[in-house]
Amino acid sequence: MLKLPKTGYELLTCFFPLQLDCYVGCPHKCIYCYAENYKKKVRKIKITNLKEIMKSYKERESPIGMAIKKKIPIRLGARTDCFQEIERKEKITKRMIEELNELNHPYIIITKSPLVADYIDILNEKLAVIQFSISTLNDEIAKKLEPYAPFPSQRLKAMEELSNAGFITIARFSPIIPSINLNEAEKIMERIADYTKHVIVEFLRAREEIVKILELGDYVKKGYYYRYNLHKKLKAYEKLKELANNYGLKFSICSDGDKVPYYLSDTINCCGIKLNGVEKVAAMVYEEARKRKEVTLEHMEKYWHPMPHKFIKEWLNGRFEELIYRLKWNEEKQSYKLE
Repeated sequence: MLKLPKTGYELLTCFFPLQLDCYVGCPHKCIYCYAENYKKKVRKIKITNLKEIMKSYKERESPIGMAIKKKIPIRLGARTDCFQEIERKEKITKRMIEELNELNHPYIIITKSPLVADYIDILNEKLAVIQFSISTLNDEIAKKLEPYAPFPSQRLKAMEELSNAGFITIARFSPIIPSINLNEAEKIMERIADYTKHVIVEFLRAREEIVKILELGDYVKKGYYYRYNLHKKLKAYEKLKELANNYGLKFSICSDGDKVPYYLSDTINCCGIKLNGVEKVAAMVYEEARKRKEVTLEHMEKYWHPMPHKFIKEWLNGRFEELIYRLKWNEEKQSYKLE
């Protein structure tokens, strides 16, 4: 239920990796979804008492417990949408929000559903951050990409309602599939600018079968997934930042596991929010390297991470060279340097 990523790049790039999924499975059936297992039949997670569970973690001094003590926001809907249709009946997400409110613990909601706006009287504007995923403004294209998800027009209406009520709303232009929706970027920036001050962009990472279905010719295999050609992606990031800034939006990049040009981001953390987060992550490695030209493990000691052993292991493996654009690993010095 409550979890931190144990493998992969997310624990090295995300300021807010603490996750809580209220359901298993997702009915949206997005054709681009990388989490194939989540397309199965939706099941509710049996949650008895979130407050007691969080208390138990804190008492055990576990990585999750330390994250809770530091008031790291909990991401609702990290793997599966917490506001899918089953929520109208089961109301598990509603109960989790009410308990988090009682604990005065911040939370980040990531959704494709307008149902979140129905909870406007339950959400706490001092604790809640609501992120809406928008891949297109065209409802017909959306129907093909996300056949059972609510239309983008419905999401934008909910986003407007929450924004007008004083909540922090953030748009996620995600996933970007260059051959399908990159040409909509300016229209999307223009449309969301009335409802948010921040946009996060994220390119699609795809399994091999999705590359074939969507005919993604400029995708290159890196590890298990295929990712958009890095050189072309960097050019696209530059244009996306320009468009976002032209419409008064702050711009940031959510890592897809490829090298991120952090110099383009307008905020230190990609969510653009001033809440406690994991500090020993790629963005802070970049910041230290930018200030010092060369950064060592000693320079990173002042920052916090729930799994410091994991950070050190990946550091010594030269992993951050794979995650930060223009950063180079020096094995002899065990340091990183910006080119």
